[in-house]
Amino acid sequence: MMKKLYFIFHLCFFILPSTSAQVDPRLADDLFKQTNYLDAIPQYKKLLKVDPTNHKYIFKLGMCYLNTDIDKAKAIKYFEKLTKMKKMDKETYYYLAKAYTHRYEYDKAIEALKKYKQNPGDFADKVDKEIFNYELAQELYDNPLKVTFTNLGDKVNSEYPDYYPFVSKDEKILIFTSRRKEGKGRKEFDGYYPSDIFMAKFNGFTFSSAKPVTSLNTGFDDQCVYLSADGSHMFIYFDNIEEAGDIYESFKSGSSYSRKKKIKEGINTKYIETAASLSPDGNTLFFASNKPGGKGGLDLFMTRKLPNGEWAESQPINSLNTPDNEDFPYISEDGKTLYFASNGYPGLGGYDVYKSEWDPATNKWKPPTNLGYPLNTSYDDKVILFSDDKKHAYLTAVRPEGFGDRDVYRVTIEEVEKKPALFIFNLKDATSGQRVKEGLIVVFDKNDEIIGEYKANPNGSFTIILNPGTYSLEIEVPGYKLATETLKVSEFDSDKGMNMKTYNLTK
Repeated sequence: MMKKLYFIFHLCFFILPSTSAQVDPRLADDLFKQTNYLDAIPQYKKLLKVDPTNHKYIFKLGMCYLNTDIDKAKAIKYFEKLTKMKKMDKETYYYLAKAYTHRYEYDKAIEALKKYKQNPGDFADKVDKEIFNYELAQELYDNPLKVTFTNLGDKVNSEYPDYYPFVSKDEKILIFTSRRKEGKGRKEFDGYYPSDIFMAKFNGFTFSSAKPVTSLNTGFDDQCVYLSADGSHMFIYFDNIEEAGDIYESFKSGSSYSRKKKIKEGINTKYIETAASLSPDGNTLFFASNKPGGKGGLDLFMTRKLPNGEWAESQPINSLNTPDNEDFPYISEDGKTLYFASNGYPGLGGYDVYKSEWDPATNKWKPPTNLGYPLNTSYDDKVILFSDDKKHAYLTAVRPEGFGDRDVYRVTIEEVEKKPALFIFNLKDATSGQRVKEGLIVVFDKNDEIIGEYKANPNGSFTIILNPGTYSLEIEVPGYKLATETLKVSEFDSDKGMNMKTYNLTK
């Protein structure tokens, strides 16, 4: 009996240290300090299984969820739990308010901030502004835009962050940034891989598999921050050991892009330059920087090209800048509308995208307007690119149908009418090759509903106008077999003018 007890004692002695090592709080805290919230989450969950009422673990787990882009609303559970405990971090109600915004419960967020005001902490000076922001956010959320989101699928998106989409105006080239595993660099301190630039192509129906732009990517952070309308000119944010963050440029070279080169002096400084955009005529450059001259944080600047080709000294756009951050300026093709991201104006939470129009009468930018929900969300929204017809937009979002982190979406603006495509159909005898100038073409949609019956024109051709989609055609001509065809109408077909189609008939 004594031997058996001795064996059990020693078995427990060897097992317990192993279990303890798996929930070592130092590992979780080290990951948290490194801002590796992604890997800290499972560690704090293990710690809470052993010590479920530890307020420090609960608070930090809530902060981990709040600082990742997987599901920020999961933080609510932990901050709410803290409010019911005797010992609570002073900032709990402030962060609980932030967490509520990610479930779009702005009324609860406001109530949490009011409780925070009763015993304020480090964010006391921000509370009144936050309450005002949430009141406006509720209005935006209650009046959503009529848009439809389409995830670009697993050929483009991954389980890792995929973001900053830029498209050529014809939508045939998509450039975006990703922190996926198959990039060039090793995993960084925050638990993600370095950012790399990827490219995919769109044929009007589907996107090709995204491929890394190897000529631009390094083991450091490479991010596309601008693409010209024709897709030939790119600006890249590059961050490495020697540079805090500068803007480089690259030009289309064959099917890829040339190696990036730093933009000439006058834009890049010893401070951080995060993004830039070139006017359609190439003579004005807008960029974001935290250099002096703005109102604080990141600010918008602009500079014009001198006769000698150099850039003039930049000037801050302080009519749009705030004491917080403005980023990702993007000038429209008409040169009259400036889109930019900001966390200094009232919005849905974090960064929202705004637009401001140039007023030629006053020579000033008009007060910015929020693009609205759900183009903007409670997450950080920084980039939105519109197609040439303004019917579609590309942006990054965290949505239930996503692949686990930020994904690139194509958004359809329902209020903008679709551009139909014009088709001219001709019929021929399959044997003689002679043109057949009579008959009837019946067009069915994907639900087998008839959308039109078309007779031949006086010249024998058939004129049909169709919106993008997939259709079935039945071609009825006396003396010939009934012909059935499938017609796929691309969103690019409307740009071709007349789309000519010829069908052969058999007797």
